[in-house]
Amino acid sequence: MDEDQWKDGDVAKRVTILDVAAEAGVSRQTVTRAMNDMADISDGTRRKVLEAADRLGYRPSRFARNLVTRDKTHALGLLVASFRNPYFTDIAADMLSEAVERGWQLMMAAAEGGEREALALLSTQVDVVVGHFSLAGPELLEAARGLPIVCLESWSDLPGLHSVEVDIESGIIEAVEALRGRGASRFGMVDSNYSERDRGAYEPSPRREWFERAVGDQLTGVVVGEETISGGGSAFAELLRLHPETDAVLMFNDLMALGAVQSAHAIGVDVPGQVRIVGVDGLALGEAVDPPLTSISLDRQGLASNTLDIVERIEKADFARIDPIHRTIRSKMLWRASA
Repeated sequence: MDEDQWKDGDVAKRVTILDVAAEAGVSRQTVTRAMNDMADISDGTRRKVLEAADRLGYRPSRFARNLVTRDKTHALGLLVASFRNPYFTDIAADMLSEAVERGWQLMMAAAEGGEREALALLSTQVDVVVGHFSLAGPELLEAARGLPIVCLESWSDLPGLHSVEVDIESGIIEAVEALRGRGASRFGMVDSNYSERDRGAYEPSPRREWFERAVGDQLTGVVVGEETISGGGSAFAELLRLHPETDAVLMFNDLMALGAVQSAHAIGVDVPGQVRIVGVDGLALGEAVDPPLTSISLDRQGLASNTLDIVERIEKADFARIDPIHRTIRSKMLWRASA
């Protein structure tokens, strides 16, 4: 299905308690009693309502259920790609802190076992889902069973999908200009092979496209690697083997950049004397290598704060499908000794 279908509202409309009532031929109050296992309803009617709800794919909103149970607590679901990457664990920590401060419970899941499966699990336990998603907009809404969603570091204009983007492009431009000011003139990059693993074919990341535009004809080459410390180290060594003239390297993220610094030691390359290394994320872990890692730092606290701002606006709308809300936060250079 295409995005226009969702914009028209034909597919995107979330199944409501009124739809279940009409399907089962009962009142809204009867559906409420059946879904919440309340008294004053026969077993036959309860079964008829539950079967109708199952046919329609109805998921009772926690907001409505809380009105019945007098429970005023709302829950936020956070889906990350992997807790093995410290970037995502740092985001989870900042999101948890912000959620607790605002009176929200936070449930977390990783997409390593399958994004659809993780969303299906979260959607039964939370009111809103936020995270880094690979599914296309319509598929994402379907997997989340119509729950409001806040996409981190991506954008969509579909009803029900909101977003907090990070302006990494301006950070890359700033980094390239500053590196030129420090004497760099031959730029290389190590990109992520995530698209290759996810879709079966490599597609340049937006970070690569922004970097190539920024460096222009000063680009020496790009190598693709796994988003791990060892993957970054191997790809960095390959880049310098293929393009030994390279004197500045942008690594796709800090995790890979940590591997690049380690690899430089192993192959006898002086950092930053021969090659300047820059990562993306701004992880505190960057202080643990020698020399400490320079990085395009993402404002994770701003990401968490803006996300909860959007979540609270969704809450005020009773978790209805409202026009998409978008926020953008800027990145900034975190200069350490590697560049």
